Order: sequence, then structure tokens, then C-alpha cells
Amino acid sequence: MSSDPKDLIAPTPRERELMTLIARGMQNKNIAYELNISENTVRAHIGNIMRKYRLQNRTQIAIAFALHTAPSSLRRDLAKTELFPAATKPAQALAPNPRAQTAPD
Repeated sequence: MSSDPKDLIAPTPRERELMTLIARGMQNKNIAYELNISENTVRAHIGNIMRKYRLQNRTQIAIAFALHTAPSSLRRDLAKTELFPAATKPAQALAPNPRAQTAPD
């Protein structure tokens, strides 16, 4: 995989909208209302985002969005620290702790 930023997959405008609303902590029904689409369409978009970026949950979507929108200087600083080691590893490194309990969507 190339490390050239031009080779990275950029989110579409609709994906950015959904990722923004997910990062705000909105539920699917609220996202559907906000975007004037059905909840099924929201779920389909979320599934496509997770597949496209190899993410496993909504939290990872929010983190990916935050990293994508962060200034490049902040991303560089985060990549240099061990505070956020997942920022420098593939999306699989963001997998949730299997012992952690999660609330249903």
C-alpha cells in the first residue's frame, strides 16, 4: 500500500455527512431525519463506510472522521506518540476489546 496521500481513499460528500453526524453521537433515526432519508438507507451507508474503510463499529467511524478532518500537523503529532498507537496502524488495530460491553445501536 502506498503512503502517498493522493492514493488514500477520500470519503464522498454523503459519507462525510454521515460520519459527521455519527461523530456527534446521533442515532440512526436522527440521522435519517436530518438527511431526509430512511433508517434503512442510513444503515446501508454505514455498512458501506465500514466496508470501504475496514471499520467494525460506529466509534471507529467517529475516530476515522476526526483523524481525517484534523489538521495535518496534529495527525503527524499523534502518529509520533504512543498515546494513540492506532493512528499509525491499520483499521484492524482499532478492533474493540472483546471483553468490553457495548450498548446496542
